Amino acid sequence: MKTTLEIDERRLRNVMTLTGIKTRRAAVDYSLAEVERQARVSKVMERAWTAEQLKDVLDPRYNVVALRERERPGRRCHWWMPRSILTC
Repeated sequence: MKTTLEIDERRLRNVMTLTGIKTRRAAVDYSLAEVERQARVSKVMERAWTAEQLKDVLDPRYNVVALRERERPGRRCHWWMPRSILTC
């Protein structure tokens, strides 16, 4: 759907620079999707969670440290990281 909008050029350039997105349309689509995601997260977090509900929120195999290491440029392998996650 075509829509005419007045968009802050500086912000649009910043989004494109920070994300590496090449087109204006893709930057606007990305921004809308990100705002929608953040609104959904906020809506979920408004709710009071019981300890029983929180038990099932994360997969027990989830390892945030390993994920961050894998995404970090120039990463190094550590003795405590499983070989299945990182290739050294």
